[in-house]
Order: sequence, then structure tokens, then C-alpha cells
Amino acid sequence: MESIDKVAAQRTYLRLIEPVRGRIVKNIVIAALSSLCGFVPYFAITRVAQISIVEGVPSLDELAFWVLLAVAGAVAGRILFALATSSCHYADADFRVHVRTVLVEHLGKVPLGWFSDNNSAQVKQAATDDVLNLHQSVGHAPVDVTTALFSPLIPLVYLFTVDARFALLVVVYLVAVIGVAWPFMMKDFGPLNKQYNEALVEVSSASVEMIDGIAVVKTFGSASRAGVRYREATAALAKICYEWTKSTSNPFSLISALFSPATMLVVMAAATLFFVSQGIIALEQCIPFLVLGVGIPSAILALFVSVRFLQQSVQAADHLATVLDVAPLAEPENPLPVGDGSLHIDFEDVSFAYGPDSPFVLEGIDAKLEPGTVTALVGDSGSGKTTFARLVPRFWDPVSGAVRMNGTPLSDLASSDVLSQVAVVFQDSMLLRASIRDNICLGKPGASDEDMVAAARKAQIHERIEELPCGYDTVVGSEGADLSGGEAQRVAIARAIVQDAPILVLDEATAHADPENETAIQRALTALAAGRTTIVIAHRLDTIVHADQILVLSRGRIIERGCHAELLAADGHYAALWKSQQVDAIGKAPHADAASCGTECAGSSEEGSFGGEDR
Repeated sequence: MESIDKVAAQRTYLRLIEPVRGRIVKNIVIAALSSLCGFVPYFAITRVAQISIVEGVPSLDELAFWVLLAVAGAVAGRILFALATSSCHYADADFRVHVRTVLVEHLGKVPLGWFSDNNSAQVKQAATDDVLNLHQSVGHAPVDVTTALFSPLIPLVYLFTVDARFALLVVVYLVAVIGVAWPFMMKDFGPLNKQYNEALVEVSSASVEMIDGIAVVKTFGSASRAGVRYREATAALAKICYEWTKSTSNPFSLISALFSPATMLVVMAAATLFFVSQGIIALEQCIPFLVLGVGIPSAILALFVSVRFLQQSVQAADHLATVLDVAPLAEPENPLPVGDGSLHIDFEDVSFAYGPDSPFVLEGIDAKLEPGTVTALVGDSGSGKTTFARLVPRFWDPVSGAVRMNGTPLSDLASSDVLSQVAVVFQDSMLLRASIRDNICLGKPGASDEDMVAAARKAQIHERIEELPCGYDTVVGSEGADLSGGEAQRVAIARAIVQDAPILVLDEATAHADPENETAIQRALTALAAGRTTIVIAHRLDTIVHADQILVLSRGRIIERGCHAELLAADGHYAALWKSQQVDAIGKAPHADAASCGTECAGSSEEGSFGGEDR
């Protein structure tokens, strides 16, 4: 995913932080007052030391006054600091809820096809990692940066009131050290940050892939190619971390040494000896420098560290902005009604590409999908079948041309209305970690138990659900509730049956099913397709021999169309695919050409294929 420009990322971050901006400002003020109160004990110590040198040991009352003042300052400083810190964390909690709400609402509006182009690691990073890294900018930075800024500034101002010459010497030393550190502080770590960010995404994605394929990895051992991507991703992340450490450790160690209290004490002591021996200033005037000046560099170093931590927030905001910058699916201001009953879909000179600089995936597509018919999409991998099918539920909008539902362009309909009219069953069905009941009724939450059970029976899954520990109330993935891939697929089919949408899209729904499950799934799909406008993406041609029309795609174009018998008679690409599959099928000879379209396309209700009388 390409990063957007820094200005746009800053605008996005400022927009996200707006709800808590007032509290951040308030906490900055409280933190500044905390630093001022924290200065009071050191001021009291220097005054007692000065009085002792000039006037002798102070009286008990005078000493008690300075002790009480120091205690009061210290207590007030800690209370104010705790108040600012806790308030920042409360603001951060609200901020993270707000960011995640904005993110979820935005992701709900982007084209569904975007999720196909961007893996789950991108979404996971935005919703969890990026939001967590932004915690620094709201939960810590307002207090930490303010404290780190005022802690050296307040005593430095006071030291100038004591003796400007000595204070100027302190400033010269600080400027010299900062001058040494400046090239390191100004070094552009942006490219390294970006590489680190991308490496994290790759490790996350590879980890998911590794876990999904753990059975293969354990079966074939560590030498298997299955784990190569994961190992390479972790190695790349380790290399970037090493480069980061190598480029920062030495400069940071030098700066820490120059800014350490021990180094500063040596500098202050040497300056004191010089000024007092030369009679420039009195010894008591040097006391504030020995007490306060020692801690100033450490406070400045804390400021550098706080700013460094903020860079993580900047990087997180940059990546989060790229997600929030994804253009939402255009919604019409006055959406037209979809209409009731059966729906037909028309593709009119449709072309589609995934980006302005990407090649066309579909080009010049014309097709009519009538109610009560089955349209099968076949072709080689990458021919555009899935893209064709996913334009129907408006996962994307075409670049040119129009996809129409009952004559109305999908772009003139609300996307929610379009989705409510289309039931989709993918080859890898996703079940939520919720009850079987909730999974089946997902597309129609108000469905009755009778409708749910009837759908499960049609999907050939009712008996299996009854065997689960809590029946339909069993939570998917809980103990004793593991479903096989084929069983999960039938639950998804039951969900589509309950939704009762007039348009059905089947994306190779039996691709990974074993023979036993495939028979049950085919029966369920046949029941589901009855009376609907059905689109089937098929790899095995023997499952769609009874389809009303078969569209053969190649390189994004429809190169053949017709029923099974017509396409066999044409002896083109489809016929070649058919013969190839029949030869590959064990125990089967090449299928003889059909005698006529009527006998093949409107024939019996052969189990395992779409079309026929049982539709």
C-alpha cells in the first residue's frame, strides 16, 4: 500500500485527535504547573545552602519554613503530574475508541473488493498496531514532552537571575553538546521507519499464512518451502532492527555520556572553582548551579527521547492515514429503489481495472442474466471470472460501461440495497466465532427458528448441528464444536437460504470439498439456486452441464457463450477444456458430443450439476 504525503497524513491525524484536543491542552498546562512545583524543592535546597554559607545555620523556624515549602512543592508537583497523566490516559482511551470507530465506519464504506486486494494484516495493523502506537501521542507525549521541556527551562531562567555569566556558560555547554547531537537528531529515519513498518506487515501476514499451513509444515519439517516466507520475513525484520540499532546506539551513547549528571557535575565544579578563584562571583552564588545545573542536561535528553518515541506515532499516523484515505464506494444522493421480486442483471460494455495504471481485468463485457436461470463462468485462472461475479454485489464499480439490476445501474442504488439482494457463497466460507444460530441468521437477523431449521435441512447440515453440544446455540470454534470445511460450507449455504436473496453468486463453492461433502453441498446448492438469478464460477465443468448459459472468459473477454451442447458443438476453447477434464478423470473416457442443446441443457436433474428440472 502506497503511503500518502505527510501533509495529508497530518491533516488526518489532526482530524482524528479533534475530540480530545481540549483535554490535551488542559493536560499540557497542568504538566507545566507540575514542573514549576517540582522546581520548588530544589529552589528551597539552594536557598538553605546559600543562607548557611552567608549567615550560618538557619534558625529552626526558618529551616522549617523551607522544608515545608519544599514538601508542599514536591507533593503539589506529584499530584499535578498524576492528574495530568491520568487525564491523558482517559483521553487516550476515548481517542482509541474514536479512531477505531472512525476506522470501522470507513472500512464499512470502502469497496468490498479493497479487502481482496489488501490482506488482513493491513487491516489488523491499522486497527490494532497503529492505534496502539498512537497511544504515545495522547497518553504520554502531552505530559512527557511538556515536563521534559519545562524541567530544564524553569531552572535555566532562574540561573540567569542568579548570574548571567555562569548561566551563559551552561548554555554554551548545552549548545555545544546539542551541536554534536544535532546531525543524529536531524537524521532522516523515514526510509528506515517505512521499511520497519512494511516488515511488520509482512511478518504479520506470513505468520497467519504459517499458522494456516502448520499441518503441512509439521508434516514436511522445517526444510519445507511452506515456511520460507515466514523465515524470510522474520530475517528481514531482524536485519532492519539491527540497522536501526547500529545507526543509533553509538550516537545515543555519546550524547548520554555528555548529558549525564556526572559529566555535568564535573563541568559545574570546574566552572565554580574558576569563577570563585578569580573572584568573579561569590561561592554562595555558585550553589544554584551546582544543585540545579547538574540536572538540566538530563531533562533535555529526556526531551530527545520523548520526541523519538513520538516518531513511532507519526509513522503509525502515516500508515493509518493511507487506510483512511481509501476512497469509499460512491453512494448516490437519492438512491433509486431496487424493486421487489425476481431481478435480472445486465452487463453493458463493462470494463474494469483495479487501478488507474493497472491493465484491464475485464474489457467489453456484455451479458444478460435472467431470473430463474443459471449462468456459469468458466475459463483459465486469471481470466476474470471472480471479478465478473463480484461486480454483481458491487464489490467495485466498473471503469466504464454499466452493470444494471432490473435496468437500473448499480451506481444509482444504495450499496446496502444491492448487497441485500445478493447472496454470495465463497469457496472458503468464513464463519464468525458466534453461535450456529447467529451465523445462519446473519443475513436476516429476524429470521424465525422454523426458517433457520428449514434452511439447515435444505443445506444438508441440520443433523450435524443437532449432534453439537448445544445444537444451534453452539459457538463455532468452542470445545467439541469444530466443523469440517464441507460442514462450514453447508452452514454458509444455510445462511444464504435464510437470506432468501433473488440473486445468488457461487464462487467455486465445492472447490475444496471431499467427495462425501461435495455430494451434500451440491444438493444444497441445487436447492438454493431454485428460482433465482444464479451465477456460478466453476472449475469442474461436469457440475455446470445443465446451466442455462455458459460464459467462457479469456484475458478479461467473453470468447464463447452458449449452453453445454452448443459449446461442445462449436469445438472451441470450452470443448477443449471439457475433453481435457474428461481425460483426466479417473475411469472416464472423453464425453461424447451432445446430440442437441435441448437434451443437454434442459435435461434431467442429474445430481452434482446445476440446471435441470429440480431447479
